[in-house]
Order: sequence, then C-alpha cells, then structure tokens
Amino acid sequence: MLLWGAFSWADVLRTPPTTSLPVWLKGILHPADAELAAGLGTGIFVSNHGGRQLDVVPAALDALPAVADAVAGRVPVVLDGGVRSGGDIALAIALGASAVGIGRPVLWGLAADGSAGVRRVLDVLHDEFTHVLALCGGRLSRDMVVVRC
Repeated sequence: MLLWGAFSWADVLRTPPTTSLPVWLKGILHPADAELAAGLGTGIFVSNHGGRQLDVVPAALDALPAVADAVAGRVPVVLDGGVRSGGDIALAIALGASAVGIGRPVLWGLAADGSAGVRRVLDVLHDEFTHVLALCGGRLSRDMVVVRC
C-alpha cells in the first residue's frame, strides 16, 4: 500500500525516462536531497508546502542557502513559499534562488479584481523589487544579507 507522501527516490528515478518534459522536484529542504536532485538534473523547488505537511518543518527561506550551496548552480533552484513583497524576492535571489514563486499574492489579486488585480500585484512586486535592487547598487549577493537574532 502506498501511503500519502510515501514518494521515494526510486520513484524519482523512474520518472525521467517516461517523459520528454523537464522534471522538477518540489519540497526539497535538505542539502543531501538537493545534491541527489542535482545529480539527476532535475530542477528544485525549495518549499515546505506552506508548512501544511509537518508543523516542525523549517521555512523555505531558511533552507534556501544550504540547498543553493549543495547544487552549486548545476540546476535551477526556485524558492516557493512565503514571498509577499519585492523585498522578499530580492532576499531569495541574494540567498541563491534562480527564481521565485509568488502564488498567494497573485491569487489575492485575482480574488480582489480579476486579471486587473493580478496585473496590479505583479506591478507592485516589480516596483518593490526594482527599488530594493537600486538601493543595493544593482546587485544582490549573500554577503549583503543581515540576519537578526
């Protein structure tokens, strides 16, 4: 019997030969898993699925630097989760993300005003990101990130 969530690396190994589409893995939070995924050539979504799977899972942003270091640019790494502003996008890129997923803000815009609401959300995120990038001198890097305890 296959239990919910009982997906293994053996299942991942069986997938690429069955499709010509690129394979991406969502839910990668540990560097060892990131290394396995990179060895297979799969893209990675660093995600804790909104914390709905386990209540003790680290935030995706906290896991991002170690995952990005583990793959060392061999495959794309997308941060998925917790992004609510252009500053969040800039932070994720500075910590090693190739791209950033922005699902919930887009859904909020859609619910508020349909396609015009989505356009407004994307415009606000773009403007905020551009502002942060300008304040950072046009570059984003990990050494620019200050962690407060």
